[in-house]
Amino acid sequence: MKINLTLYGLLGSLLVSSFAVSCAKETFDEQYVKLEQVGCSFYSTGNAPMEIKIKSNPAAWKAESNVSWLEVGKGSDGATLTLTAADNDSDYERSAIVTVTAGEAVQEVAVTQLGLNLNMPRYRTLANLGSGLGAAISPSGRYVGGFEATIAEDDSYVFHPVIIDVYTGEEYRNVDVPQSQFDLYQTMVMSDDGLLFIHDGQFGRDVVFDKDGNYFVVEAEGYISRPQVQGTGDGGRKWCGFAMKESDKSWTGRMYYPLVWIDGEIHELKFPDKNFRDEEFWTGIMARGMSADGRIIYGTTWDNSDFGMVYWTDINEKARYVGEDVHVVTPVVMQMSDGTEYDTHIANGMICTANLLQISPSGTWIAGSYRTEEVAENRQSLIYTQHAAFYNTETETTTIIKDYGESTGMRATDDGIAFIGLGTLGISSGVVYDLNSGTHLGTIEEWVYNNYGINVPTGVINFVNADKDVIFGTYAAASAMGVSFQNYYIAPPITE
Repeated sequence: MKINLTLYGLLGSLLVSSFAVSCAKETFDEQYVKLEQVGCSFYSTGNAPMEIKIKSNPAAWKAESNVSWLEVGKGSDGATLTLTAADNDSDYERSAIVTVTAGEAVQEVAVTQLGLNLNMPRYRTLANLGSGLGAAISPSGRYVGGFEATIAEDDSYVFHPVIIDVYTGEEYRNVDVPQSQFDLYQTMVMSDDGLLFIHDGQFGRDVVFDKDGNYFVVEAEGYISRPQVQGTGDGGRKWCGFAMKESDKSWTGRMYYPLVWIDGEIHELKFPDKNFRDEEFWTGIMARGMSADGRIIYGTTWDNSDFGMVYWTDINEKARYVGEDVHVVTPVVMQMSDGTEYDTHIANGMICTANLLQISPSGTWIAGSYRTEEVAENRQSLIYTQHAAFYNTETETTTIIKDYGESTGMRATDDGIAFIGLGTLGISSGVVYDLNSGTHLGTIEEWVYNNYGINVPTGVINFVNADKDVIFGTYAAASAMGVSFQNYYIAPPITE
């Protein structure tokens, strides 16, 4: 029996330029490998060979597999890569990398194959959705989404939004979008009613796609910038985000305002009296995410390098600072490079930047980082330290975790299982911590294996749903093109 593959159709290309100089003129020879797709998966048994179209310069190319169970070949037309997977008799999924080279140009195909044990939780990588700087998951864990990209005949991109039902494995790919219409740049949000929000980087707008291939652009009358949606909740009834409008509160004459949509109606969320450093606001606040039930919204102040976390429990009330119990502002005197002194403030408190999944499903816990500031000896700069921190919105207390050095709070479950990223930028590894008992529960990989029986790559966990049967994580993948961050999810076995 032949079983069709689950295809991942991201067309990638790596261009390597070489120059030849003569006394008469300079010529340009562009070397590249363009693949029809850079990711695919096989079932455990009964697979037909997989064919991938290739365009390359120079025309002669070669391919190599890094494992013995996956054979590579070349079609008679010289432009087709053939992948043949041996049956996988084990209970576990396995992976491979196929490297395609043409001259100095290199491209890779990521391949996974399922195991025989269909009663185990399922692990799926989303490397095919890497075009959108990663994928997005809905608040309940029902859907993941992103987009693929292929290259048209005129060398422009064609984008293909993809929505996956995590529980059934069904994929929705019902619209192709030319770059001339929307220059899709970054996957932002996935809602529980099946809406996928993708940011158009060229025109600064969010485009929303549904499972049937319909789409629309998010608008907000009265704002001078198009709104950006950062989170959804309450089954998709509520969205949150921000837009910019004219403001006499800012020295620039405009400011970011946090917004919430309820059944499509926009409400502007209220600022605290002062910003994170106990001064007047001058850039504004961005709403960044909300609890799955839509009850609590969190965001960040955006004045210079503040990134102070705020949250709302009522859209009619002013925002409060996440970690109020540990938020301390101190007046200081600093100086410019010419020796001129000026009065300002330093602030210790909870911060986050553009992180969209840092609140537990019911809003009990908000994850972030507790950052402290110290004036440098020359009084011209600040010295920062940062540790993972988790704020309980019910007890209004903050737990700061210093066991792991510089670190970042990524996510917590409602019952206090915390996921911590090691480091502050480009985070590629993490640990798990019990906020109730104050105990270390192992690395991300150890915790996942102990609880789900699955080996995952070294990385971080961004999301665990309320039922704890869906996990959404990120790992750093090395390739010939450097390091890229890719997503995966773990879901329950599919039942007949």
